[in-house]
Amino acid sequence: MALDRTDPTTGRPAVVVPEAPLPPLPRSLWKSREVREAVRNQSPGAVVAVARRAHGLRQGELGSLAGFSQSAISRLESGSNISYDLRVLRPLQRLLGIPAHLLGLSDNTLPMDAADVTRLAPGFADLLNGVVGVDVDTLVALTSAAVYGGSSGSGGAIADDALSWLRSLRRIINDAHNWRSSRALLPIARGMYDFIEVLRRSARGEQRRELLVIAATYAEFLGWMHDEIGDPRGAIQWTTRALEQGQAADDRDVVAYSYVRMSQLAEADGDVDRVVGLVRAACREQALGPMVRALAFRQEARALSVAGDEASCMDRLDAARTEFERVSPRTDDEYWIGYCATAEHFDMERAASWLQLGKPTRAIEVYRDVQDRVWRQLCTWEQGVHIAKLAHAHAMAGEQEHAMSLAYEALDNARVTKSSLVLRELGKLGKWEGAPDVAELVREIR
Repeated sequence: MALDRTDPTTGRPAVVVPEAPLPPLPRSLWKSREVREAVRNQSPGAVVAVARRAHGLRQGELGSLAGFSQSAISRLESGSNISYDLRVLRPLQRLLGIPAHLLGLSDNTLPMDAADVTRLAPGFADLLNGVVGVDVDTLVALTSAAVYGGSSGSGGAIADDALSWLRSLRRIINDAHNWRSSRALLPIARGMYDFIEVLRRSARGEQRRELLVIAATYAEFLGWMHDEIGDPRGAIQWTTRALEQGQAADDRDVVAYSYVRMSQLAEADGDVDRVVGLVRAACREQALGPMVRALAFRQEARALSVAGDEASCMDRLDAARTEFERVSPRTDDEYWIGYCATAEHFDMERAASWLQLGKPTRAIEVYRDVQDRVWRQLCTWEQGVHIAKLAHAHAMAGEQEHAMSLAYEALDNARVTKSSLVLRELGKLGKWEGAPDVAELVREIR
């Protein structure tokens, strides 16, 4: 225990504050719907409220432990400005044992479940609980030790489960994008890519080929993140590298998906022929898995909608959904292309295609159905993109007031996520494109 927070009227310590946090809460709490909703809504006070209740504390009791008044805790939990004050959040985070990233307090670390960290470093098993933030240097050091079976330094034999772990880590980084911005995750992904490249150069045979494939999946994600932060040159550079490494490994799924991503990047240039040509290169690849074929068909449908070919577009969307339904469920925790895709993602692509084809009413109908079912399960940036598309649909349908309301909601999302993909969609709103606050936000992000 430690004395803290002097009472200004007496000069004496006002409260006794534990040096250690309260007993750890179950890991499942941090993955609960209530916490996820609070994080998506950028409401740290709501996360604090969940943790307080889980510890069985009243607001006044928490205030006494942390050295704050009951009214301060009440104002924090209700979302007042105090809930964004680091001087308040940091001691509460430590006291309640809240994973820092859930309160936005550790932007440059990778949120990892303690079980994943102890898989890398079993010696930490008794020290960790819940979700912890790991910086890039620590992550690479722990991964290196795990890959080489706990030996210090590189050059030894690679552990039997090393490749499986590298694929699992790729999925962990991908999942972290629900909580972290691309700017925060770029150093993490780049550090791991560089580490895998060192492994690859010293490997031989099938192990070298598998490391090529793993490196390509990290390169593809780096390209995606560069696209999201508004860096088209970096996006195409990394996506091209993913394509080249997929070709070197003769992995047709990686090659095809790289073409899909290059087609998506070409959309920003407005070159319809290139968009179509690249995705058709993906579709020509042989022996593709059903998920990659579904993603390729979905992108081809998008290209056909840009070209104004409604019948072919809808046929391709139907084919994409059919392929998606052929995907066999997997129970492992490794990354694989399209692992997070859902049936609703294909529904949203249909809505976006109706919008592109100039049929906003059809788009609104599909979006309304998806909103009712899964809207809040989407990543924050993904919500922003589709809110902007929905705003565009209402604008095309002549519902200007509703369109502007949605556009401002998407703009708020862009401010939080710093996603140029959301801004790109907002820029399609015509008159909205010239709005001063949008122009200001573009300058701020870029």
